[in-house]
Amino acid sequence: MKGIGLKSMRIPNEIQTYKLLGCINLKKPFGPRDHAMIRLALHTGLRVSELTGLDICHVWVLGAPRAWLDLPASICKGHRSGQIPLNPYAQRAITDLVRFLQARGFSTEPDAPLLTDHRHRRLPTREVQRCIQKYRELAGLDIRVTPHSLRHAFASRLVEQGASTSRVQHLSRHKLLTTTQIYIHTQPDDLVETVCLLQGP
Repeated sequence: MKGIGLKSMRIPNEIQTYKLLGCINLKKPFGPRDHAMIRLALHTGLRVSELTGLDICHVWVLGAPRAWLDLPASICKGHRSGQIPLNPYAQRAITDLVRFLQARGFSTEPDAPLLTDHRHRRLPTREVQRCIQKYRELAGLDIRVTPHSLRHAFASRLVEQGASTSRVQHLSRHKLLTTTQIYIHTQPDDLVETVCLLQGP
């Protein structure tokens, strides 16, 4: 990605993400799941394989969302585990996903998947990609929104709030600093404060 600027990467901005979420019909059977799934992606920067690999125990304990997401190496790129603080928006998305599962009669046992399809199976990554493409088209966006571009949106929004290279690298779990440097300008205080700077859906 050397030499690639933010504009050429075509990262969805805040208005575009609101439009994306706004076209989701929450009265449809899986509308609430899709809405919460996209919000969780926007506030954690998870890769699509990490998002679909989450189990209830990774994000939920004692009837409430966790404060930190401990990503197991088994679902991470390069088998490198990581930790992400969950801000109030991410925690609300997790709560909405768990409530969706409960309302549909799906399992919320610790080892059950957080994201499921209509057959109670773990949601495939390809289905997440198709889902977001469908909503992009419904929203009439002239930008190719994908799970990966939502990950870039997470990093770029942190930068807009003043996050440092080291903070964004840690939160995005980039192996190379040069990958992170396309976003960076100034510094924040710590990881928790950095993520809590995010506003929006």
